[in-house]
Formats: sequence, structure tokens, C-alpha cells
Amino acid sequence: MSDYITASFDTLLDQAPSTAAVYLRAAKREIDSVFGEGYAAKNPALVAAFIEAASADMNTATSSKVLGAALLQVSSTLSEIASALESQNH
Repeated sequence: MSDYITASFDTLLDQAPSTAAVYLRAAKREIDSVFGEGYAAKNPALVAAFIEAASADMNTATSSKVLGAALLQVSSTLSEIASALESQNH
């Protein structure tokens, strides 16, 4: 799996409803496991909060992974440039 997101914006848009459905099913399962069967259905605000938290967590994790990979590449490239310049000076 790549550290870079290669999907087009159209692909990301198309998969968004599936992602929301995954979060919705997870919200129902997890909330009902903590508070009892049917609790999620009776508390849509809690379901919405769960989905928002899961989405925010995924966004943070994805952004961190992609940015971390980019920063490693920048660091590697800068090290190569510094080494090349050092070699020229000696």
C-alpha cells in the first residue's frame, strides 16, 4: 500500500457514501455493545457524534501518514543535495 493517495477526486467522491456506511454500521454496533441493543437507534445524535469522531480520526491519520511520507522524501532529497554540495567543495 502506498503512502500517497492516488485516487482521483471522482473516485474519492464515489467512495464517500460507502465510507459513511461503514462508520454508520460501526456506530450502531459499538454504541449498542456499550449501552444495550437498540440504544443507537434511539439516540441519533450519539450516532452522529460517533461518525464525526471516526471521520476526524481517519482524516488525521491519513493526513499524518501522507505528510509524514512527503516530509521523509523532502528530508532524503535535501540530504542528497547537501552531500552533492559537500562533494563539490572537497
